[in-house]
Amino acid sequence: MSATITVNRAHRPSLTPPMALDVSLKPYTCIKLDNGVPVYFMHADHYETIFLDIVFPAGEIYASQVLEASATNALMKSGTSRHSAREIDETIEFYGAYLDAYTESQVAGYGIYMLSKHLPALLPVLFEILTDPVFPDEEIRLYQQTKKQQLRINLKKSDVVADRLMDEMLYGSTHPYGRSEQESDYDALHRDMLKAFHRRHYVLPAAKIFLAGKIEDRFLDLLNQYFGHPADQSFSLQATIPPPASAANHQLKHIIDEKALQAAVRVARVLPGYGSADYNLLNLLNVVLGGYFGSRLMSNIREEKGYTYGIHSIVYPYDAQYASWLITAEVGREVAQATIQEIYHECHRLMAEPIPEEELMMVKNYLIGTLLGRLDGPVQQIKKWRSLILRSQDEADYARQIHTFKTATGEQLLDVARRYLRPEWFYEVVVF
Repeated sequence: MSATITVNRAHRPSLTPPMALDVSLKPYTCIKLDNGVPVYFMHADHYETIFLDIVFPAGEIYASQVLEASATNALMKSGTSRHSAREIDETIEFYGAYLDAYTESQVAGYGIYMLSKHLPALLPVLFEILTDPVFPDEEIRLYQQTKKQQLRINLKKSDVVADRLMDEMLYGSTHPYGRSEQESDYDALHRDMLKAFHRRHYVLPAAKIFLAGKIEDRFLDLLNQYFGHPADQSFSLQATIPPPASAANHQLKHIIDEKALQAAVRVARVLPGYGSADYNLLNLLNVVLGGYFGSRLMSNIREEKGYTYGIHSIVYPYDAQYASWLITAEVGREVAQATIQEIYHECHRLMAEPIPEEELMMVKNYLIGTLLGRLDGPVQQIKKWRSLILRSQDEADYARQIHTFKTATGEQLLDVARRYLRPEWFYEVVVF
């Protein structure tokens, strides 16, 4: 007969604040395929699933034309010399897998989530997509039609237009981080362009592979069988990123609908990227300003003024050199300028006096708790390792970030605020 456990509900269980917890990454294992491609993996026997991500140096910075990188990546799964787009889709659906094609600023690739037992059946499909796309003309035409229709719809949305205009103001219309597609760019797509970009950048020895879940030994042999052979052509990983060509005018108002009641507000500036010594402090300062529900911008502009349902601030890193500090809100048209003034008011407050210790501790606990949540399980762990490895960083860099978040003082953040939050360095876009 089992013993009865009595719970005393008059006493609250003890709580450990996130700041007191250890935030660290579990070690991965790395092997190299016969052609030198690294495979970073984390084994988890209790999982029945696998996440496989194959990454190439094929991001936006390598594209000479606006859609060259993203269209190539998206259309690789639209048919190979052996299987049509429909057959590929039906195979992935039959095995209950999810295929994610993505293009980022630096890299592009394919991630796939599946039951572990289905990897031997799906790996050949993924190999075909990555190494043998034929870019059928009919699939290109369908892609052009669909994307142009989506673009027409999006250009009627104030938030989409505001984001496009802000990127152009910060970096310039020809910069990889500032250019936006037009309908004519879709019309300019053709098979030879896509095949040439694929041939230059989706070269096997340039790949990195990330794997997490229930991994059998034979799976690594299969990876080597498909992805371990040498390439027929050479490759180059070099890409020159030009400096931003920021606009001379810091303010822009764009009208889509004269009768619109709501406006999209964007306030932003260029920051140094993750290679900067200030980057971790800037991220912490961003959370205080507008990075969580209790932030200063939310408390002022949502809770006190009632101008918006939500206002958010993010530091978005493109590379080691450049990042964007972006504040976004959708507000009533008549209070758009008042919202911008309140944003600057909160910036001035952060430049005027140190953040009170109680507020700073609350922000640190929130931030550390969020980071802990993002490390829950082997897939999240390997994704964090992926981020570090692709940035040429390691566990020591991550440990320094956590140390900064835990130990930063109000005086340190005051210094950073005074060096980066001056209103004259920001750009403003209002679209309605």
